Amino acid sequence: MNVIVVGASGFGRELLQYVQDAHGDNPGVHIKGFLDDDPAKAGGAIVCDTLTYPIGEEDRFIISLGDPGLRRALAERLSRRGARFVSIVHPTAYVAPTARIGDGCIIGPFANVGSYVQLEDHVLLNLYSAAGHDARIGSFCVFSPYSVANGGSRLDGGIFLGTHATITPGIRVGAGSRIAAGAIVYRDVPKGSLAVGNPAKAFPLDETASSPQLEQR
Repeated sequence: MNVIVVGASGFGRELLQYVQDAHGDNPGVHIKGFLDDDPAKAGGAIVCDTLTYPIGEEDRFIISLGDPGLRRALAERLSRRGARFVSIVHPTAYVAPTARIGDGCIIGPFANVGSYVQLEDHVLLNLYSAAGHDARIGSFCVFSPYSVANGGSRLDGGIFLGTHATITPGIRVGAGSRIAAGAIVYRDVPKGSLAVGNPAKAFPLDETASSPQLEQR
């Protein structure tokens, strides 16, 4: 298997190290490098761009971008070209045996995936983030460091959690929403919202697009 990291910016370099930590001693895994449309990145470690790279039978991709929309766009672009994706679980993370993890997921250092959690494709759990027991996490959701979706919560697709954002037990967050850094969510959040504060208040994202309280890694 050839592992290729898509995106060679800061988190891409971190993700490459996660791959090395997880698979560096496995002779059956070859870490091939980066795909990026900017050849100036990553000090020459770019294999090719995302549009022209000739995808091989043994290639497996993992997307490093921390924006849910960009993760989706790149996944769809590569999927149309026949790409397949691999999930990376850092060796310091905990994943319950009953959890289900989709393709292209990243579970970073010291992250926690509890019992009977379901992660759909391309979910990113950054370091020290967590999905509690029975949580359902939709595709392309992104957890910043120390963010948590507590037990029984449901996150629809494409949601971004800022650093230290907390979804309390049993809460549902609608698709495409963003939870600001440090926000604590006690009530369901409608789709396409920005939730800010403690207790969090939700506002339509199109009215708050320039909010400085969002944080992206």
